[in-house]
Amino acid sequence: MFTKEDEDLLAQPLPERNTVAVQLPIYPGGQGMVEYREAGAKDSPAVLLLHGIGSSSAGYRAQLAGLRDRYRVIAWNAPGFGNSTALAESRPGRNAYVAAAIGLLNALGVTELTGLVGSSWGSVVAMALAQSSGFPVRSLVLSAPNTARGTQDSTEQREAALRAALDTGLASFHQDRSAIADRLLAPGAPAMVREQTMRLRDAVTPAGWQQAMSMLFTVYTPHLLPQVAAKVTIVVGSEDKVAPEAAHAAVLRAARQDATYVRLEGVGHMPKLEAPAAFNRLTDASITFA
Repeated sequence: MFTKEDEDLLAQPLPERNTVAVQLPIYPGGQGMVEYREAGAKDSPAVLLLHGIGSSSAGYRAQLAGLRDRYRVIAWNAPGFGNSTALAESRPGRNAYVAAAIGLLNALGVTELTGLVGSSWGSVVAMALAQSSGFPVRSLVLSAPNTARGTQDSTEQREAALRAALDTGLASFHQDRSAIADRLLAPGAPAMVREQTMRLRDAVTPAGWQQAMSMLFTVYTPHLLPQVAAKVTIVVGSEDKVAPEAAHAAVLRAARQDATYVRLEGVGHMPKLEAPAAFNRLTDASITFA
């Protein structure tokens, strides 16, 4: 049930967007810019928020507002989204996004993530970052998580599936945003949730989207999740039509049986917007301090 607390969180203003330069070979010419929003004291424990493939840092409005009193909350625009520089490779793997995230954190002086939150496609990047040895992560929250598409199918099958996904996805850039909201949200979602959801595509570019979609076909997250040392929380909406529970969250739960598993009734693919107060409490509860 959408509450007055939820409404108040979504009514909060977004922090201004900032950019920081990072020098990494994953970018054209070895240098890129990463755009991000930030809230909270810089000496507070850091929490990084990674958005989905059709979204941006703006989708974390309620978390930037609701967690800033306890944490340094950072929400990026992934490579190719908003004013963040796209990656050099047209078909990058997960390690390029991990490197981009670590490059951002290094540039901001963050040496450890107390919390890492990934939504949908962002959950894939989050699992890859938490699984890598490149940066310490204490707790991992996977919201509307995705198993990704890098299964054991043949190369030809994956290529055909990728081409079909790219064709369908690029066509959706011209689709009525109300239809996109219908797919992302549970029936009866409040008007302000629908309005904010429909604006999330403002920062999505075809180039960034195509790179992100291509990455999904290079990894299968149930193989990654058991290798994550961090405490894991999985959050799924009972009405998720984009990443249905049985095909995604439940598969990840089976791969990581010690994970905390939370099913939000009456919520679709956007728990951070559809049930923001509950989502913030779940994120806060997942945090593990030294």
